[in-house]
Amino acid sequence: MLHRFLDGGRHGIPQFETEARQRGAKLIEAEHMLLALASDSESDAGRYLKASGLDHERLASALRDEQRRSLAFAGFQAPDEPRTNAAQVQGPLPLGTSAKVALVRALIASRSHRTRRGRLKDVDLLRGILLAELGTVPRALAIAGVDRMTLISRTGAADS
Repeated sequence: MLHRFLDGGRHGIPQFETEARQRGAKLIEAEHMLLALASDSESDAGRYLKASGLDHERLASALRDEQRRSLAFAGFQAPDEPRTNAAQVQGPLPLGTSAKVALVRALIASRSHRTRRGRLKDVDLLRGILLAELGTVPRALAIAGVDRMTLISRTGAADS
């Protein structure tokens, strides 16, 4: 489903799946999409993230820290190494709830400026991910010291 909406750029399901599988996930979530966007510093989304001080490694570190903190809050200890059991999942990984919600937000927010074929740009997807007020991504951004609202406003200014 996702491939129908993305602008044929360098980002898409293969990159999102790679990020999810490397982290032992069985679903593609918004954080995997964000990591894939951050991995391409030449894309618009990658440039916005980098300008905010978030390259792929810093974002991955903030996400690991967020996972440790969330597990500790629930009374569990995070593993020292990321899980790798998801490599056993065969076939394409499905989209998780946070990824689906990010996609819907991106489609709604970009109605007026989508490409002629109705496809999302990478910055639209970034904005859809950033619009989440609760969850893994906003907590990780706070840990990294990034002002989510400032980043959202910067990505919106690109449309003007």
